[in-house]
Amino acid sequence: MTTQARQDRSLPLRERKKLRNRRALAEAALRLFAEKGFDNTTLEELAEEAEVSKSTFSRIFEAKEAAGIEAEAELWTAYLATLAERTLSGPVLGELHAALAETVAALDPGWDSRFIATRLLIAAEPALLRYSEWHRARIRGQLAETLAERLGLGPDDLRPRLLVELIMTAFSLSGRPWVYRDGKGGREALLDSLADAVRAIPASLDLRASG
Repeated sequence: MTTQARQDRSLPLRERKKLRNRRALAEAALRLFAEKGFDNTTLEELAEEAEVSKSTFSRIFEAKEAAGIEAEAELWTAYLATLAERTLSGPVLGELHAALAETVAALDPGWDSRFIATRLLIAAEPALLRYSEWHRARIRGQLAETLAERLGLGPDDLRPRLLVELIMTAFSLSGRPWVYRDGKGGREALLDSLADAVRAIPASLDLRASG
């Protein structure tokens, strides 16, 4: 059983029901957006597809776009929680990488296919792309704030923000080819690619121009 599955089963019944509705709506969004397009899919259709009320949708998601990027939001929300709870020791970039790898490894087995479908859909739907970029910007701010607090740094210190930008860029660079190869190699391949991208960060700083 994955860490995520154990956490789900430990929730009170009401929270488990809310989580089931959230996942049903997110899966319905992926299906309907792929079939009909984002603009042509209504909230009523999403709710009906997931067998919940429109008011239930509104309580769970702040917007139609949020349901469409749920697999990505799931990753970054879990990453925030992992980082907040993790004991930090040693080079911080390595800690950020370890926390992200731990987070990815603990996601439920169905996350891979949901994330791949989500990223392909985002690439085809401008509204979802804009929302995804806005969401990531918000997550970057939250991660940088959490990191600064954990390290005892002031809000104007650029280093936490820069490190968060680097780790999220490393994930984007490793995740993009993995998505377009339809997740070939499974999650292990994604994590290997992430490790390569993180190792390339300090190596890139040592590049020298000869001209």
